[in-house]
Amino acid sequence: MALEKGSIKVKETKEVKQLRNKILGMEMELYMISKDLERFKNELFYNKKMLKMIKENIDFLQTSNVTVSLGESKKIKQQKKLVETRIKYYNEKIQPLQQMLIRKEVSHKEEMKKFQKAYRLQFENNILEFPNDRRKKA
Repeated sequence: MALEKGSIKVKETKEVKQLRNKILGMEMELYMISKDLERFKNELFYNKKMLKMIKENIDFLQTSNVTVSLGESKKIKQQKKLVETRIKYYNEKIQPLQQMLIRKEVSHKEEMKKFQKAYRLQFENNILEFPNDRRKKA
């Protein structure tokens, strides 16, 4: 692929092409991980909210003189256990994803520095020959 800088065409080096492809792959991976992390955080938030509501309901049922059937009482306790299990699951998933995201962001920044350096070098090392000059020398 030839790049244009002003009116000068410079052919991309192999290293620049490889780094460009590697960085693109890393960016796609970062995007997917960040979306997963965002989804897990949203689910965790929702489940914590549900747990708070269930605890309030249990507290209300225990402190008031309301009569609840045994089946309904068991159902509420099962819901509480289910929500607590989900909270534990999402907490276990979030921390490793955050650590992975941080590591991948650091390596992405390093690759971007390499790419910028290689990209600049291809312009600095470019030697231009003009056909008219060769004819005059011969």
